[in-house]
Amino acid sequence: MPTTDLRSFIDARQADLRQCLVDLIRARTANPPGDEYRAAKVVTDFCDRSGIPWKTYEKAPGRTNVVMRLGGGRPRVLVACHLDTVPAGDGWETDPFEPVEIAGRLVGRGAKDNKGPLAAMMLAARYLREHAAALPGEFILVAAADEEAGSELGMKYLLTDCGLEADLAIIPDAGYGMRIIDVGEKGLLHFRVKAIGRQAHGSTPERGVNAAWPVIDFLNRIRAWRPAAAPSDLFSPPTLNLGAIHAGSVPNMVPGQCEAMLDIRYLPGTDGEAVIEHLRRAMREVEGGAPGVRMELEILSHQPPTLVPQDHPLAAELARRAEEVTGVRPVAKGESGATVAKFLILRGIPTVGFSCGPDGADHRAGEYIDLAELARFAEVMTRVVIDLLKGKP
Repeated sequence: MPTTDLRSFIDARQADLRQCLVDLIRARTANPPGDEYRAAKVVTDFCDRSGIPWKTYEKAPGRTNVVMRLGGGRPRVLVACHLDTVPAGDGWETDPFEPVEIAGRLVGRGAKDNKGPLAAMMLAARYLREHAAALPGEFILVAAADEEAGSELGMKYLLTDCGLEADLAIIPDAGYGMRIIDVGEKGLLHFRVKAIGRQAHGSTPERGVNAAWPVIDFLNRIRAWRPAAAPSDLFSPPTLNLGAIHAGSVPNMVPGQCEAMLDIRYLPGTDGEAVIEHLRRAMREVEGGAPGVRMELEILSHQPPTLVPQDHPLAAELARRAEEVTGVRPVAKGESGATVAKFLILRGIPTVGFSCGPDGADHRAGEYIDLAELARFAEVMTRVVIDLLKGKP
């Protein structure tokens, strides 16, 4: 199918691209509570105007997913963005849900993560719709719910309950200004450690069993520990973060309960179950030295690491087209964070991450996207999708 007119097609519609992103940002979808139906309406209205077939799926009321399909047959190339954002938070100089343009950048919550890339892919879908008869396979564009809170109502639901399938997938949810292709993700382990003692008056602590000290002991035992990993050119080293700790309420009481929540990221090749067993063993050692205390370790979320070969056609084609359009060839890297790419890979669908936008703008006050870069991202992705549907490279 011809792509000689693609750049002019996109450049002629930059005002539409901007307006689409403005409408998506104005549709408040901070998660919690989500309310993705607001942004889903922007997407489906756009599809109706553009003649793009769509269906919506909801596991819970208002937590809307939109799936758009063009063409048919194989291969099936999926691109998945998400409709929800993190809450606005503090520190904004502008209204986070009333986007403003400053020096060619659109500022607002979700501008980069992930409504900007979604708007670009919607414009790509409009181009592909005009050439749908020539598509040799099927293009699937997903606007998912609940990505910022685990995807139970979004991508996980679409894959397990709604029959969503694909042969290849790209996730535009790791920015780096189109300079990096995410070929893997660290394993993610969120867990809670809890100690239960006995409450008492602060002036007679011997009558109680302080639950805070065993948790502190456990934290000190693992503070300098990290899951074993060989040096990697793709990934940064494993990490451990203490995210929250809670015990008691006033100084003149012995706390009867204490809990801490932690985040561990580990590399491909590491046995996740061995990591959990190490933590349980450390907890049992602490519990054994703390009479009157009972301890528990609860796994809140465990997602294994994933890795796609660096020379996979997905990565190769993205690198070629990105260099062609932007003049910069992206490099393969592993991601410390987690995206929905992990769920697709674990279902046997080769998936990489690739997107636009400034590194570090996600989840911060003043989140923004460069509109000219967004247009070039739409061009890169459209060319890549067409090539993949043709079975290239």
